[in-house]
Amino acid sequence: MAGQLDRIATFAELPNTIFQVAPYDLGERRAFDLPVTLLTLPDRTHLCYAESAHQGSLERESRYVLPLLTAYHQLQAEALSQAASVAMIEQLRKGTP
Repeated sequence: MAGQLDRIATFAELPNTIFQVAPYDLGERRAFDLPVTLLTLPDRTHLCYAESAHQGSLERESRYVLPLLTAYHQLQAEALSQAASVAMIEQLRKGTP
């Protein structure tokens, strides 16, 4: 796990990244239970790829994509700031909760 935490800390230092931790204690307010990839194309249209245990699905229709995009933005607003997220990773790297 130390190697994974080191990699996350290195990633968070990159100038073109944003790193935020969404704490587990968000509970019911967590927006996603399964992996979701949200894409914005050069023409500003949005796509969503979602996976379940049985299949993957690519959605192009805004009536399906926009609610997921909204949920992502709400999750982003409730997640820790980048500074707090990095501090959390540093604490874990040092072995302190």
